[in-house]
Amino acid sequence: MACFSGKDALQMILDSEEEFTFSSEEDEASDDERQHFEERIDPAEDTISENVSSSPSPALHRGARRCRAVLSAIENHNECDNELVQAPVPKRAKANQQASNRQSTLAWKTETDVDMVPKTVRFRPARETGPQLSSVDSHSPMSLFKQFFSESAVSTLCHNTNAQAAKATAKGCKYKWTDVSISEMYRYIGLLFYMAMVKVSSISDYWRQSSVFSVPFPATVMSRDRYRIISWNVHMSHPDADMDNDRKRGTREHDRLFRVKPLMDTIRQACKAIYHPKRNLAVDERMVACKCSSTIYFCRVI
Repeated sequence: MACFSGKDALQMILDSEEEFTFSSEEDEASDDERQHFEERIDPAEDTISENVSSSPSPALHRGARRCRAVLSAIENHNECDNELVQAPVPKRAKANQQASNRQSTLAWKTETDVDMVPKTVRFRPARETGPQLSSVDSHSPMSLFKQFFSESAVSTLCHNTNAQAAKATAKGCKYKWTDVSISEMYRYIGLLFYMAMVKVSSISDYWRQSSVFSVPFPATVMSRDRYRIISWNVHMSHPDADMDNDRKRGTREHDRLFRVKPLMDTIRQACKAIYHPKRNLAVDERMVACKCSSTIYFCRVI
């Protein structure tokens, strides 16, 4: 702390006072107040004695309050010899001090800081953890697959696919279309799984019979032309609803996942119903949002 003289304390208190916009009369009043202060005379008493009949103005009241504050500060300084006078802290310094205190709470801990153990939360699952299917019943691969791709979900997929094909033929697409059924859609999805495991150069090679390396299974499921026509028109959402969603592009109402949402919601609800997570969970890197990994992943799928 620094020691201030009477004149320095006076100047500091005057500088720390709030700024006001005074008229020319108020400026003259402030000069009179300083003159009275040098002569050790209370300007408030002189003003009131001279103008007893007239009501005091707000400027005089302000001047009196300021002078009383200055006189009390100087008298305290004279009574306490060599007493340290602490300067008022500006508002900006207080704000910086509060900000530094907040940063200190978020700073890195050192080896001398005591570790605070977080409160342990008890694991109380609403259901029994693990698979929710009965272990007594026997499940075939097709029955397990239908837990995620139920007949109602595939029926919605068939309805939207037929609507998309009707819209395409109305525009002039020259191919013969017959509505796809639920059983045929299951066969089409089965072919997709088969092609993901067995790789050939092109789609037409799955139906090639003249080559030594031909694969006979796809031809027993459906013809090549039928597979191509379904692939051109397969649709998870209704095409009319897609047009309404496309009009909202650029706004908050636009849904980027609208075309895959019907099947996505069905699979997500099935995952919640069939399996209940346990206490310890492991997050795979493919589940973490990352543009680079997602781009590489989708490129591989395509």
